[in-house]
Amino acid sequence: MTRVRRSPLALLSCTLIAGCGLIPTPSVALKDARLDLPSSGALSGKVVYLVRDSLAGSSVPAALQQITLRGAATYRTGGLGTLRAVELYVRLPATCTSFAATPTAPGMVVCDAAGEAAQAIGPLNLTAGQGAPFTLGGAALDTAAKAGHGFFGLRFSDGQSVFGDTLDLTGLKASARL
Repeated sequence: MTRVRRSPLALLSCTLIAGCGLIPTPSVALKDARLDLPSSGALSGKVVYLVRDSLAGSSVPAALQQITLRGAATYRTGGLGTLRAVELYVRLPATCTSFAATPTAPGMVVCDAAGEAAQAIGPLNLTAGQGAPFTLGGAALDTAAKAGHGFFGLRFSDGQSVFGDTLDLTGLKASARL
């Protein structure tokens, strides 16, 4: 029987690569998400979490880390909205101020942006009616994906949305590192 000798350097390299989280996993497709936007005029300095669990049932194994979410974001307005940029956040259910859905606003939880920095997962630059590619990631996305639940939140940073506007996140693919 022939024995294959492996170089100690090759074995050490494989161990280091695995230990540093450098082994990417294949991308997995996720369901598209539609976020019904509130009128953002009075929400400056706030993060608005929508009461729809956009990551429900999309859990990943605990061994995975550095989860990345890619896709396209399309802002849709009836013509009065001017939204051009938002910061996206994700968390498990928030305990800030809750507002039930009304005929003129979606159900939402509103938090002060200063206390939500750890929940930020990335910016979205928007042009009404056009899909814009994005890549999101961070510790909050790792936590939400491992829990199989995630409520998206928005901080409106450029322009304003009006009630009836939506933000569609399509072609969603998640990847991670082992």
